[in-house]
Amino acid sequence: MKRIAIIGAGGCAREVAWMLEDISAAANQAATEYQMVGFLVSDISRIGPYDSAILGDFSWLESNHVDALAIGIGTPAIRLKLAQELREKFPHVEWPALVHPSVKWQRRTMQVGEGVIISAGTIATVNVRFEPFCIVHASCTIGHEAVIGRGCVLNPMVSISGGVKLGSGVLVGTGAQILQYLNIGDGARIGAGAVVTKDVQAEATMVGVPAKELTKSATVNAVAPTVPTAA
Repeated sequence: MKRIAIIGAGGCAREVAWMLEDISAAANQAATEYQMVGFLVSDISRIGPYDSAILGDFSWLESNHVDALAIGIGTPAIRLKLAQELREKFPHVEWPALVHPSVKWQRRTMQVGEGVIISAGTIATVNVRFEPFCIVHASCTIGHEAVIGRGCVLNPMVSISGGVKLGSGVLVGTGAQILQYLNIGDGARIGAGAVVTKDVQAEATMVGVPAKELTKSATVNAVAPTVPTAA
């Protein structure tokens, strides 16, 4: 049994808490059982009406013991920032990869980094690499030899074809599709329902079918809007 706290307090954090329940319920000799102790945020003054009750801010970790942490926040840049900050401040704490029991994949060919979260109903085929602190939400499909870069966020029902390489901090909106052997640059955003048919430059925002790049003045809310939550 490992004590684990979740960073974040919004809907994404609650989904991670649900995953921990299912992982613990299915635990056997090859798996770890977790005791979820609660939610932590960086700034308690930013708690909103859609956030869960919290234990406190990160200072709570200085006087309370946990074995592990998981980031339940769906914004790539924040995931990466908090991972770096917390690893430096609390180097003894683990960042386990959390994989829902319903995930289908060829386990022996997967590469899974620390802090990775893969949600219920996801299918990954063979030789997929999940780099540290990425999160894959429910019912995504990921093809052979794909790379899901550090801190990436795949929202529900995303389809990543074989050989696709996502750079660091990429956000892929709900239901988007990225066709085979494409490269998606660091920090790119793919809009909900978009179909990407060509390589995407770093920091670009792509929307539509086929996906086209938005100008900087038109990128606000291009990817599915989110409710602000305390980090």
